[in-house]
Amino acid sequence: MATENPSWQPGSAYFFSAHLRDRYSRLLVEHAQLLRLAFRIAQQARPFRINAIVVLPDHLHGVWTLPDGDEEGHRRWLQIQAVFDRQLPGHPPRAMVRRDRTVRPLWHSDFRERRLVDADDVQRHIAYVHSYPVQHGFVREACEWPYSSIHRRCAREGGPC
Repeated sequence: MATENPSWQPGSAYFFSAHLRDRYSRLLVEHAQLLRLAFRIAQQARPFRINAIVVLPDHLHGVWTLPDGDEEGHRRWLQIQAVFDRQLPGHPPRAMVRRDRTVRPLWHSDFRERRLVDADDVQRHIAYVHSYPVQHGFVREACEWPYSSIHRRCAREGGPC
């Protein structure tokens, strides 16, 4: 999956990936509820649809869709980071947060996003997101990974994962 740096386009779906600086960290799964809260707050401030998401110990992948007339995708990510960082007990030390607040000490600065070109591309990336824990040996079946939107999809479709 090549990294692009597109300008955000209203109504478009995007694949995104974000990593913590510490590759050995487990913060994202240990504090999954705080991450969920950060996404919810960002959605309330600037609505968007999460098509798929999977949270791993030190990074996450997802697909989200911006509403028509909205190009603020990157701002959403900055807000998610900021809320997560503020809610995390003891992290980060306040002195480490830059004044412009665009660089967060916990997060690698290389937030990756890629605009998806059509409905097939969206479905391929949703499948990729949901299969990621299996591909990397965390679980045998995608539905065994607790930090994935695959459970929401299965419930919506009324069947097993």
